[in-house]
Amino acid sequence: MDRIVSVSTMAFDGYPLEVALDELAALGVRHVEPASVDKIFQHLVEEDFCDTRAVWLRNELAARRLACLSLSVHMDLTGPDAVERFHRRLAFARNVGARCVNSIAGPAERGEAFRKNIVAIAERARDLGVVIALENHGDLVDREQQVLDFIREVNHPAVRVNYDTGNAWYYSKGQINPAEELALLAPVVAHVHVKTPKIVDGLLRWVALGDGILDLPALARVLKGQMPGVPVSYELSPRQRSRDFEPRWRTPEVPPLADLRDMIRQSLRALEMVLA
Repeated sequence: MDRIVSVSTMAFDGYPLEVALDELAALGVRHVEPASVDKIFQHLVEEDFCDTRAVWLRNELAARRLACLSLSVHMDLTGPDAVERFHRRLAFARNVGARCVNSIAGPAERGEAFRKNIVAIAERARDLGVVIALENHGDLVDREQQVLDFIREVNHPAVRVNYDTGNAWYYSKGQINPAEELALLAPVVAHVHVKTPKIVDGLLRWVALGDGILDLPALARVLKGQMPGVPVSYELSPRQRSRDFEPRWRTPEVPPLADLRDMIRQSLRALEMVLA
């Protein structure tokens, strides 16, 4: 089965979404993953999640011969307004052609609120033909067997996992091997974010695939052996830093476009080689 490989627009943190789309199209990318992390990084802001802006984005993608399979719209799903807000994101995703909507779940201490909200959210996703992929994020969806148990407890076909290799490393403070954990979670994973950290003197940065600590061939063996056809997305967060696994921050410096192009080219070549 063919596997779709996307590139997240998060790589272009500091540049407008239109620049990200121009750059990715020029690199020969065919699938993009627009990214919005509530209150942190937002190529799409709250007001964008409406029919008018969905038509705008669909036209922007079509003009560049780009497609959108997945959409990252991370927000807390435990809040009192979460159902209404996420319904707008689901409709937006459907209108731009995305079939997988990635989000965090919410704080671990608000499990009851999540379980109440997810019923309506999941039903709406199913009606739209969209899958919600909850990211392993050190919150309600944490790690290893807990993730499996959580998804099985939710027990809805429209709720799965977006497995992020970088989160696995960061939130376990380097104790979890992402390839091994992905093999365990494969039955409930609908989408994979592939990213790799590089740590020098305790300072963590996100870098091109092949330059960091992620064992990409081992990850590819799991993807090919247990997850044929599951889409992946290269996610680069060039401005994020962390020292000794403390809370992450964003540097004020915006990387030059030439540097971003080089990292994306290298990463796509690396993915192509191991997934062939």
